[in-house]
This record gives sequence, C-alpha cells and structure tokens, in this order.
Amino acid sequence: MEYRNDYHRLILNLHQTDGYIFNHFQQKMAPFDLSVQQYKALRLLAEVFPKSLTAGELKEKMTDMNSDMTRLIDRLVAKNLVVREVDPTNRRRVNLRLTNESAGFVERVALEFKDFESIISHLTEEEVQTMNTLLDKIRQR
Repeated sequence: MEYRNDYHRLILNLHQTDGYIFNHFQQKMAPFDLSVQQYKALRLLAEVFPKSLTAGELKEKMTDMNSDMTRLIDRLVAKNLVVREVDPTNRRRVNLRLTNESAGFVERVALEFKDFESIISHLTEEEVQTMNTLLDKIRQR
C-alpha cells in the first residue's frame, strides 16, 4: 500500500495495531463465550462488586463509545452473569450487578490475562513510555 504521507501511514498503523490487539483479546475470550465488550462490562462491574452500577455509569466507563449498552446487558443477563435490580430509593433507576457466581467466573477469566502485556513485551521501557505519551497526546487534542 502506498501512503499519502507519514500521517496517513500512522493512522493506518494505529488502526492495524488496534485490530491486532483486539483479535488477540477476542481469541482469549472465545473459550468463555464472551465478546470483548461483554468482558469489559463484567470487569467494570467486578471492580464495584458487590455494589452495582447503572447502565449509564457502566456506559460512561466503557471505552467503546458506540456500544449498544441495552443489548450488551441483555446478553449478560441471558447468560446469568448480571442481574438488573430496581433501585429501592429511585424506582426509575435500574442497577446492574454481578451475580455471586459470575464474580468468581470473572476472576477465572481474568487469569487468562495475567500475561496480556506479553503482546508488547518486545518493546523497551523507553519505547513503551514514548508510545504512551504519544497516544495520550493524540486523544487529548
């Protein structure tokens, strides 16, 4: 592929790298019958367990801006990993919470990622710091 300039090449490189990391992540999720987005939601709910989050709070914490939160939660509820509970202090508010069983499941799945950083272990500390600085700078535009 011919690039128009180095900026064009950078955008394509970022996109390809994101796809590479996402595919690696998805392969690790497949044996657990989870999508990457479902796992992210479960991890966020695990961080507050046994407390809960509203769908709005969960969506705010998700990095995927386009996720259909209702469908995502419907799938997790159908898998008996998440329960919806009406907030007793505000009946219009619905809280999302892991089940007791799914809290343990999320921890077992998390074990698959104890070495997730190995995907970039060939980079030096200086390269990692530079990359983090540059990626932060792109998002802070």
